[in-house]
Amino acid sequence: MTVQDFFFRTPLIEEATELANRIGMQIEVGHDFRQFDRILQEAKGHEISMPFDPDLHKLNEYNAFWLVGRTEKGEVAHTQAVRLYDMSRITLGEYLEDNFRGFPPAGVPLNLEASRYRAGPGARRIRGRVCYHGEMWLDETAGEFRGKGASGILTRLGFLLTIEKLAPDYIFALMSRMVACKGLPQRAGFMHTEPGALSWKLADSDRAIEGFMAYMSMEDLRFLLRLPMEELVA
Repeated sequence: MTVQDFFFRTPLIEEATELANRIGMQIEVGHDFRQFDRILQEAKGHEISMPFDPDLHKLNEYNAFWLVGRTEKGEVAHTQAVRLYDMSRITLGEYLEDNFRGFPPAGVPLNLEASRYRAGPGARRIRGRVCYHGEMWLDETAGEFRGKGASGILTRLGFLLTIEKLAPDYIFALMSRMVACKGLPQRAGFMHTEPGALSWKLADSDRAIEGFMAYMSMEDLRFLLRLPMEELVA
């Protein structure tokens, strides 16, 4: 992290937080994932996903954080979380080939042995400090957020905090094909996607949930974060 980078990012974090406040979203950021688990149960009625489970991983201010948005009434309306992985000696594709079962969709009974991951060309190039972006959820019915660019504002704030707190070389996310085809990667700002990356076989069924991987490099992030933030609200 350079001094110039620090002063480049800090005003943008303030601007993104102000935009979130302007659309009625109060932002809370933390590192206690037991607290985050309780917030998720309050908001979505399910337990935390495996990558952020404090019973499975040692998560702290140096390798992970969460972001929560609340309405003016204090209701949880948005969540996201980010975790850092050291992939200096292995590519993301190689890592996920052995460990993709540690990133299952929450609350879905799966046949993990019958599920599979297929690394695309981007995943086979990604290495270094790699952040996983997950627990992305926005309840547009909890406030008047629809049509106000809320998902773009909030994910951009998450990306800005990721750069400042964790200084990654890449950020990636996993999502179902249905969610990806509805435009979440574009609204969030991810500049690359790999279709067909995942196939989660449902338990006691021949059906599967097809998944995409979305990702960005630091170069992509710098380009994205220099775009006028007001355009996200327009």
